[in-house]
Amino acid sequence: MKSLDYGALPLSDYSRSYIIRMLPSIDYYMDIYGCCLRRALGAAAKVPADVTLVDYGGGHGFLSMAAKRSGVGKVIYVDVNPQAAEAVKAVSATVGEGPDVVLTGDSADLRRWCEENAVRPDVVLGMDVIEHIYRLEDFFADLYAVNPDMPMLFTTGSTPYNPWIKRRLHRVMKEDESVFCSQRCDFIRAQFPTMSFPEAVFWSQHTRGLVYDDVLKAVKTTLPHFLKDRYNTCDPATGSWTERILPISDYRRRLSPYGTRLVVRKGFYNTHRSGIKGIVSRLLNVLLFLPLTHWLAPFIVLECRSRTSFFDFVGQKVQ
Repeated sequence: MKSLDYGALPLSDYSRSYIIRMLPSIDYYMDIYGCCLRRALGAAAKVPADVTLVDYGGGHGFLSMAAKRSGVGKVIYVDVNPQAAEAVKAVSATVGEGPDVVLTGDSADLRRWCEENAVRPDVVLGMDVIEHIYRLEDFFADLYAVNPDMPMLFTTGSTPYNPWIKRRLHRVMKEDESVFCSQRCDFIRAQFPTMSFPEAVFWSQHTRGLVYDDVLKAVKTTLPHFLKDRYNTCDPATGSWTERILPISDYRRRLSPYGTRLVVRKGFYNTHRSGIKGIVSRLLNVLLFLPLTHWLAPFIVLECRSRTSFFDFVGQKVQ
């Protein structure tokens, strides 16, 4: 991956810059992928060659390639961004290894494809994607319709525990919301030309976290939309949340209809850094083995299991 000439590959500017930005930390990402793959394959309770794995929100596709290198029998890559999907095909063709199936779409498209092709995936992995999904209720419903016993693992940097990360992400959310609120206001004024400007501002402020269709429904039914968190916001055009931070209880509530057990584990720091940063990362990773240090973790792993297994008792659980 490090030695590829990405400038020579048929990639969009977005995909090329995305991959080049992550390359300096590729060893760290591969550590994360390796850790999650080991846990996912253990949860699947099959030999890797018999496992069908979904790389949901696969982005650059490096996880899919790592899964194939690990011996996973079938890898299904899914991402809503068509540019990312094309990039995965180009890089996979160059290295000679990649996902077996590349789907452009969301969970509904994955569900439809699995039903049409009589495919029953064994496990789902999602790296830094769950914090962007607009409606988690629909997302989980689609996945569990494909396989009600399917274990799922999601990493997210939007941890509700780490105060420094929360502070940084809140700044990003505030910046995005200033843009999104203006966009919602313009949309509302275009849909309701007789509405006064102050009223349009009111509705734009009270439809934070909604896509345009839902904004329209809220205004028509005069039911303001209130989010518990005063920072979370999403792009009204796409529904992509800005690094949404949810309490763990919210994830559990959305998973409860499926009898799913949620285990939260601590992430770890990048030990491939040189100098003082590498020393500090190693020290922090040692501290993360201690109990009650979840507030130090740079990310968390959400493990969704339908049944308790041996793997639920291995590793650094938060709760």
